[in-house]
Amino acid sequence: MRILFRVVLVLFVVIALSAIAYYIEIPYNINTKGIIMPVREWNLLRLSDGTILNSEKNNLTNKISYYSVLEFQRGDHAEFMVNEKVFNRKTIDKGDTIGYIRSFEEERRLLGLLTGLEEQRGLLRISLSGEKEEEINAARARLGLAEQEYDTQKKLVARMEALHKTGIIADEAWEVARNDYLVTRQNINIAQAALDMVSSGAKPEERELIRTNINSFLRQIEQTENRMDAFNILAPFSGIIIREQRPETNGNTIIRVADMDNLMVTFPVDIFQLIYIEDGNPINIRINSGRRSYSGRVIDADNSVQFIDQRQKVFVTALIDDNPGMFIPNMLVQAEILCGSISGWAYLRRMFKTVFEN
Repeated sequence: MRILFRVVLVLFVVIALSAIAYYIEIPYNINTKGIIMPVREWNLLRLSDGTILNSEKNNLTNKISYYSVLEFQRGDHAEFMVNEKVFNRKTIDKGDTIGYIRSFEEERRLLGLLTGLEEQRGLLRISLSGEKEEEINAARARLGLAEQEYDTQKKLVARMEALHKTGIIADEAWEVARNDYLVTRQNINIAQAALDMVSSGAKPEERELIRTNINSFLRQIEQTENRMDAFNILAPFSGIIIREQRPETNGNTIIRVADMDNLMVTFPVDIFQLIYIEDGNPINIRINSGRRSYSGRVIDADNSVQFIDQRQKVFVTALIDDNPGMFIPNMLVQAEILCGSISGWAYLRRMFKTVFEN
């Protein structure tokens, strides 16, 4: 009788525990460590060949979302001047001027265009008001100056042509000299036409040609000024200036800015745990195992495996939803992924699998 009672008691306990394990749900969470990163990051680099690389990276996709390269013609003397008022601050605002690039070649080109524009406007005034002796003399002087510049450039091109054939002078320098030669020859034609006009009077079609030339100069001036304005580098978004001491590999960093209003955390999980993680899963983030936790949510997971400590890992990415000011880039944090509640039996199976996989 006593043995039967014990058997019944054991069966009752087993059935009760089984029922509890089946009906009672237990929260299943995955604990790991992650790295804080800004969603957007802007870099301004000076490469070894002197060009300026302007790039914006989206760390969510790990892709460059925008980049531009500022490069200058061979022989152009360019200067880059940083805006010290901005660099001495910790934060930066969208649209702040980071630095100024001065190209002497672009300035020379703009000056030439402005001079040509004024000459054409002068011709138009003369054609509308009638020729004067002083205007004729001035036109003769401009023609003489154009001829002198042409002769000088012609001799220079003749010397450079021989050097170019022997390979002493690069193709780029030869093309620049040859283009300048063609410009000086065209300037003679313009100056001669101007002298003829003030000497004999302008016809209506000649006035129309002058107006066409004026419009052409205005368009070229606008294009040159827009290019020079592009040399003023502006911050694409607000953020903090990242300051860190590390060796440079691809070039010298001029400035690096992180958007701290939008932060993410990326962390590795064991490959078998990936089936328990879904987009939208909430996460708790703690700094240095502190009591205070900050909320976030899973938004993506890699589709490739990486080996960490001889184990297969997949990186998961989550967005931080509150208090971004508590974090800084590259901070190591504790991350807890909340995967929902499961039955006791399922919880035991997962725990067994975790122990077995490890």
